[in-house]
Amino acid sequence: MNALAQTADTSPRQPANVLPGVVVEAAKPSKPRRTTRQNAARAARQAPAQAVRPAQDQQVTARAPEGTNSDSLKPMGGKLPRPGIPHPAAQSITVVDRAQIEATSPTGMLDVLASVPGVSIARSGGIGGQIYLRGFSSNSFRSPMFIDGDRFRGRNTLQLNYLAPEEVERVEVIRGPGSVIYGSEALTGLVNIVTRSYTGDTSGPFRFTGGGWSAGYGSAANSASTYDWVKGAGQGFDFIGGFAGRWGGDYQTSLGTVPNSDYQSVGGNIKLGYTPDIGQRIELSLRSYSEVDGRAGGVGGAPGAPYLQVRQDPNQVHSARIAYTGELDGLVKHVESSFYVNYFDTKLSTINNTINAAGIATRTVKSTSHVIGPLMIGGRSQAEIPWLSPWGATKTTFGLDGFREARPGSELTSETITRNATTGAVTSDVVSPYTKQGPDTTQSNIGAFVLHEWKPIQALTLSAGGRFDWFNTTTDTSPLSSAIPASVKAAYSSNTNVDQTAPTGSVGFVYAILPNVDLLGNVATSFREPTNSELYAVTATQLPNPDLKPESGVTYEGGARFHTANAELKVTAFDTHYENFLQTVAVTFNGVGGYTQSQNVGKAAVTGVELEARWQVTPTVNIFTNVAQLRGTNTVTDTPLPFLAPYRGRVGIQYADPNGAYSIFGVVDWAASKTRIDPAQEFQTAGYAIPKLYATLQLGQLVSPQLGDTKLILGLENIFNTAYVDASTFVNRSYPRSLTNPLVETGRNVSVKLQHTF
Repeated sequence: MNALAQTADTSPRQPANVLPGVVVEAAKPSKPRRTTRQNAARAARQAPAQAVRPAQDQQVTARAPEGTNSDSLKPMGGKLPRPGIPHPAAQSITVVDRAQIEATSPTGMLDVLASVPGVSIARSGGIGGQIYLRGFSSNSFRSPMFIDGDRFRGRNTLQLNYLAPEEVERVEVIRGPGSVIYGSEALTGLVNIVTRSYTGDTSGPFRFTGGGWSAGYGSAANSASTYDWVKGAGQGFDFIGGFAGRWGGDYQTSLGTVPNSDYQSVGGNIKLGYTPDIGQRIELSLRSYSEVDGRAGGVGGAPGAPYLQVRQDPNQVHSARIAYTGELDGLVKHVESSFYVNYFDTKLSTINNTINAAGIATRTVKSTSHVIGPLMIGGRSQAEIPWLSPWGATKTTFGLDGFREARPGSELTSETITRNATTGAVTSDVVSPYTKQGPDTTQSNIGAFVLHEWKPIQALTLSAGGRFDWFNTTTDTSPLSSAIPASVKAAYSSNTNVDQTAPTGSVGFVYAILPNVDLLGNVATSFREPTNSELYAVTATQLPNPDLKPESGVTYEGGARFHTANAELKVTAFDTHYENFLQTVAVTFNGVGGYTQSQNVGKAAVTGVELEARWQVTPTVNIFTNVAQLRGTNTVTDTPLPFLAPYRGRVGIQYADPNGAYSIFGVVDWAASKTRIDPAQEFQTAGYAIPKLYATLQLGQLVSPQLGDTKLILGLENIFNTAYVDASTFVNRSYPRSLTNPLVETGRNVSVKLQHTF
């Protein structure tokens, strides 16, 4: 991934868009040594690119993120890791590097992302859930996920389940609008997960060059994990591949065991690379994962037992990606292109109980929904041109990306059991066979973007970017339920092919007012195109709305960065305003009431402040922290936006043995109580402070050199076994509070992992 100016990363109205007759009622491997000519070409490319960066960050290269530490035994350093993902100069980005991931042995990606300022987690089970990023859930298509720079769309509710932390090199979180480069859905930001790649020399005869294995255990869920990997290279080729397995039972809290929170996940990945010439690289990536898990609560699972049990069995993804990276000698100095295919397949099993005051389940509905696909095909190409002119150094990045999502209608089978309300005896049992629930739909997108950076004077970097997107969404006209009125079907059938366009842009600056102090400012717009189901959702009581407009937002950001050789502090304040939010409203159709429809009637405002810092106090001691404050309001109803954590943060300290034999660090994750709520959607939550302690021991030094690079990684999380709930965890207010409504977080957990690298 290319780093664009990475050092500057301081890291009720009546809508018109309704059906006729409707009235409103209510997100690199090292290369061989270059020749003299190739070094000169690279220098010509990098010189102006470096010139558009602030002077204090001249050590940063154009290709690799800076400050990334891949060894959990080393001191963290006083510099926050830099991203490799392209972004405007003043964009606020946080990077969780490999060393941080390795040191804590996280169960899943939720635990990795929980350490990022401005991010809160909304757990649904042992490994499942979503994140909230600057006020909105990834489940609502407003903060997408990317893998290795390519969109990973298709299972926004489940997307974090598909990755084992051991296969991840780093996680890059853009906080704030990312639409100017990444298009739809990046309203609040995005997550880019960079998977591990081969590192080493690819010349010489082909040989295996290394590998490793790990085995871990966690006490809270009697969980086990393994990751086994190997790499090799020769004759210009290289590969790295791994197998990941994760298994866990229902996890424990101080209030008891959380039912239906178990999981099992197995999968593998392989990257095959080829370097036909120095500075050129072709890479093929293949991934496949299958997992089974329960939704104990949260999105799609609340209120949980005994009323609702939801399981994915199985939940699968199969992915393929081919990418090219090239360093060139002409006007264009660097190009990147990729093409990917992702296919998803999930069976969702649900047991829904209606329970009376006597505790008898008077009605039980068992259903299995086979969610087929979608099949996602997409790609991305971008290029960089560095310029030198009398008016200063500049760099222009431009490119195209796009995707096509083919989403078949799901299939459903169900069984409905009714019982006597007094005796509990079964009075009826009705089984419905598998039937297709809706028509096939597609959505296609092509976007073009350009980002220009200009350094008119040494202390100032200016950036401006723009993007234009075209969308096409289609639907078949069958099957539709026979219960849908003919007039609704006619209106639906006349709007089965929709085209939309959306422009976005951003402008920003980084100004070094002092050698160690930078000021940053940025204004950016963002958007989210309505999904297939939002445009074409139709039931006996729900109307489609093919005239929906994209949701849109504008964000104003300002901040500062203080940095020395041993410390860095970033502070960012933001103010975001959203319009055309999609909401479900009650409508009449041709004079008949009782219908609902998605319409662009929502508006919201979100403000906040984010801070993160590191300080290498001594060569062996590091102090780090982050803090985020967030406030969101529905400006139409003047009510708080639900599930926002108002204040949260992390503070920690690391001690790294100067001989590299061990590293110890402790953290406290904390959050303030949430009393400003929307009582129709959420409960108040109490504040908490959760201490955690981790240690990494290099057994090759502490026990015997014969053990080589063998690490013992220990963890003690939630030391005092505190029962707590994240403010972002979804609840169902139609049911009382319980262990699963909202879902209580994991209790005390002792983790042990043995990891060997050869």
